[in-house]
Amino acid sequence: MTTLTAGWPLVLACPLLFSAYSQAANGFIEDSHLVIGSRSTVLNSQMKGDGHQRFAHDRRDPRDVSLGMRANFASGFTQGPLGFGLDAYGFAGFKLDGGDGHAGYGNIQMNHEGEAQRSFGRAGVLIKARHGQTELRYGQMQVTNPVFATSDTRLFPSTATGWLLANRDIEGLLVETGRFTAGTEPSSTSNKGELWANYAFVPTDSVGFAGGRYESRDWSVSLYGAQFEDLWRQAYLGGSYLWEREDRSRIALDLNLYHTRDEGRANAGDIRTTAYSAQLAYSLGRHRLMVAYQRIIGGTPFDYIGFGNNGSGAFGNSIYLSNPIMASDFNGPNEKSWQLRYDLDMAPSGFPGLSFMGRYVFGYDIQRSDNSHYGAWDGADDAQHQELDLEARYVVQSGSAKDLRIRLREGLHDARRGQPDGDVNMHMLILEWPLNCF
Repeated sequence: MTTLTAGWPLVLACPLLFSAYSQAANGFIEDSHLVIGSRSTVLNSQMKGDGHQRFAHDRRDPRDVSLGMRANFASGFTQGPLGFGLDAYGFAGFKLDGGDGHAGYGNIQMNHEGEAQRSFGRAGVLIKARHGQTELRYGQMQVTNPVFATSDTRLFPSTATGWLLANRDIEGLLVETGRFTAGTEPSSTSNKGELWANYAFVPTDSVGFAGGRYESRDWSVSLYGAQFEDLWRQAYLGGSYLWEREDRSRIALDLNLYHTRDEGRANAGDIRTTAYSAQLAYSLGRHRLMVAYQRIIGGTPFDYIGFGNNGSGAFGNSIYLSNPIMASDFNGPNEKSWQLRYDLDMAPSGFPGLSFMGRYVFGYDIQRSDNSHYGAWDGADDAQHQELDLEARYVVQSGSAKDLRIRLREGLHDARRGQPDGDVNMHMLILEWPLNCF
């Protein structure tokens, strides 16, 4: 699962305003940014069946109230041909409500006895160097690419520890490579957690990757390769194209393809999986209609990297397919899935900032896994499942509450014939409001 699968969160956040690859060269202090924000969540979710038993926390319906404070600092670079700088962050989380049997789910830290902690926090730092358009970073960081991506869907983001080298010498082209050896889940106080397979619950000592993406006005293409030590090797190819039509309508095409094979000692067993998705969207005025198809080929689900405490939850986001949504990734062995989505922008009707979204995904032909590391699918026999998400969003356009973002979401997931995600009913309220940033 790539998004928060619980109900009624209340979020206050100050968004990051600095780029991951700063291009300014005024100096270490002159180009520094300090971003301070808070995020509060109130969760109330109902689960039935054994879907949530896939995760090690093994709790009842997730329900908790939590408050998180964030401070993110990004320096500029020292002047000269080779510039140096550093980034740092500090997080502090507080449990406002939530019993031990329901709390957690990535928002509140749990001790070894399964008790919810009243407060927790962590800090991290990275050092960076830049020469021209080439930048090297080492330390704790958030990473975003198709084969290795942290996520920010809980009270705090997950982070990874390692190095990342990126180059932007050619306009529109990003080339990057990195190697990471540790990860941190959102509710952890340690920066020395594991990297592990989200669905096989098997750790890896390191993940290395290389690749890049090129973007123009109308199209983009990405190519990446990764090695998860003694787990698997993975290749990714993706692309998009946008047609601007004379009637001011738009047609957008997105394609994604993964190819995964076991590697080294194959600690997650025999893996031979191909996953792909294609989506086509048509936009005209205030309306947008999208249809997507996703296919998993192989006797194991499409798996991807997790961060921190092994089995604690899906705290990675390196699944650039069309149909992973709130409650499910629709990534079971040999699974096929379709999505239909509709977006409505109310600005042309005189309500700027107001929009609506509805989407439905149906997955079918799911088979039991032929790999013992993916036992959650042992009961699958032509399994099926479906999910319906409804959402309303509003961004305040002016006044003292300008840029306040309000989001209401209802999600319903229904599992059949041994599909392991179970029946889930989630309700979500999110408020995002910038705080002082300087």
